[in-house]
Amino acid sequence: MAKSLPSSGAGATRIILKNKDAFHFDLREKKEENGKMSYLYDVFYENATGTLNIQVDQNEPVVAALNLSLGKVITLANDANLKKLCKYVMENTNS
Repeated sequence: MAKSLPSSGAGATRIILKNKDAFHFDLREKKEENGKMSYLYDVFYENATGTLNIQVDQNEPVVAALNLSLGKVITLANDANLKKLCKYVMENTNS
């Protein structure tokens, strides 16, 4: 069993990256706007659900937000590991 996320959401992306087998995601929407791709995923992990929004420019996440049911919103500005999580999700998307 994977480690649950703390209710504060602290270190959530790091915990998810260490327990990828317990992390599941479904692509809900994909669209292109002004040459940039945007992706919206439903995400599921042990004790939390939420959404992951990613905007990509030249295969690099430039804007991202992980909104978890824990009441925590994680962005590229407040968690460096989110870029790694975005790349993992995009590389493992069947679309």
